[in-house]
Amino acid sequence: MKVGNRIKELRTKRGLTQEALASALGVTAQTVSKWECEINFPDVSLLPDISVFFGVSIDSLFSMTRSDKFERIENRIAQSGLISDDEVKQIESVLRDDTDGADRHEALTLLSKLYNHQAEMSRAIAGRYAEEALEEGGGAPALTELSRSRLGAPESVIKNSHRELISYLKGYLGRNPDDADATAALIDNLLADCRVDEANMWTDHLSKIDGTYRPLRYKYAVAERLGIEETSEAAVAVLSAAYSEDPEALVTLADIHFKRGDYEKAIGCLLKATEHSPAPKSVEPTLAAAHIAELLGNLDDATVMLREAQRILRDEWGIVSGESVDSIRREIKRLSVEL
Repeated sequence: MKVGNRIKELRTKRGLTQEALASALGVTAQTVSKWECEINFPDVSLLPDISVFFGVSIDSLFSMTRSDKFERIENRIAQSGLISDDEVKQIESVLRDDTDGADRHEALTLLSKLYNHQAEMSRAIAGRYAEEALEEGGGAPALTELSRSRLGAPESVIKNSHRELISYLKGYLGRNPDDADATAALIDNLLADCRVDEANMWTDHLSKIDGTYRPLRYKYAVAERLGIEETSEAAVAVLSAAYSEDPEALVTLADIHFKRGDYEKAIGCLLKATEHSPAPKSVEPTLAAAHIAELLGNLDDATVMLREAQRILRDEWGIVSGESVDSIRREIKRLSVEL
């Protein structure tokens, strides 16, 4: 049983509210709520107090399967800002202890997710300092750092090419030729580096191993780069007709319409993608639609979409606090000022 669920079970059996438990332990009701939503977890120093309060052993209260530990870590990463160095080391230690046997793949993936999260949060901090530097006195160095922090457009495709990743993916696919996800990743990076002929070759390979919408996506992308309008339009037509209820295909169509400057169609595809997604739904298409609505100047519509994303997090994921909720709240506040 998950830690948060165990605390909730013991609390409800005693007929206690979150506020009552929080008062007994000297924490806030919001803290208890985060425990029960598996967003945050009790500090080690609180474990004896919790076990005594409920009359259970610490081992009984907090014994977790390996799967529980992995889910706990993933939730912590997803709902956090920059995680402290001490906690990163603690998480890494747990995951390294579990990098043997059947769970090795998941543990290594979580380690990568942890450090990518830290890099993303650090870039956000770097971006704020770069903005301050620009406001203080402008300058190309500050602009360069701002672009790096926001993953902005590179000055040079050659200088900022993806050759190392492309080389690795080609080697990997030599060993695992039927990995459709890796093939798609290779095509994305080849297109980003303007290596269209190679991308076309790998798209043909993808068509043989992937029965989803993705070969059409890349046929469109290659044809669009080569200026073959008839082929690109045919790919869009088939995508629209054959995958009209496929959420991932609809997001791809939204991306195509967005790049063409047809923002209204892009919003329509994104909202339709959310509509056809199974619960619990991803909030990303709704957030993207809100962004495009803001570009159109439709701030009221953007706010409505952001509130819908809040609802999805609350009602379908049980998430009422943490960075994912806070970031949406900040966006709503910003738009209300601009209105």
